[in-house]
Amino acid sequence: MRTLLAGMAVLCLTLTSGLPGEFFSGQALAAASQGKKQPSKPSTVYEKQPPVTDKELLSFLDVLPHFRAWAKANNEEAHPTLTNGKPDFMYSPQAAAWVQQQGWDPVRFFCVMGRMAAALAIVEEGNDMNGVRSKDMPEVTEGELALARRHLGTMLKVSGDVAPISR
Repeated sequence: MRTLLAGMAVLCLTLTSGLPGEFFSGQALAAASQGKKQPSKPSTVYEKQPPVTDKELLSFLDVLPHFRAWAKANNEEAHPTLTNGKPDFMYSPQAAAWVQQQGWDPVRFFCVMGRMAAALAIVEEGNDMNGVRSKDMPEVTEGELALARRHLGTMLKVSGDVAPISR
């Protein structure tokens, strides 16, 4: 159980920030970076996103340790949040730029991060998709839950440098 919680903590990436006030929800940041007006009701990184695929998860897991190292070295923050009462993911323009340099669309990268963290939490809770969960946790599909189970070892491996949770 501790290992699963450590893996979930890695995917959630709660790091300290040196850039107060410069964080955006996923979709709002995407619109701003493309010079578009932000919608009156901002959507979230999860809205209208297809389920995570096997190939996509493996690509994400290749980049995640590098993102974590970059975020730590640059005192960056990326974490789940709520936008208008809906699950979303908060990250800085600098984090979005770094993710883009790695060939990822930032909205999709943080969507995958949030959904897979949620899937790990569900696995940790005994696979109860209908159980009580945090309000900032997105819904996941049965397929995404199956991906989390199938790649659990890899997910935990990329989180190997996380300190164990003490109780």
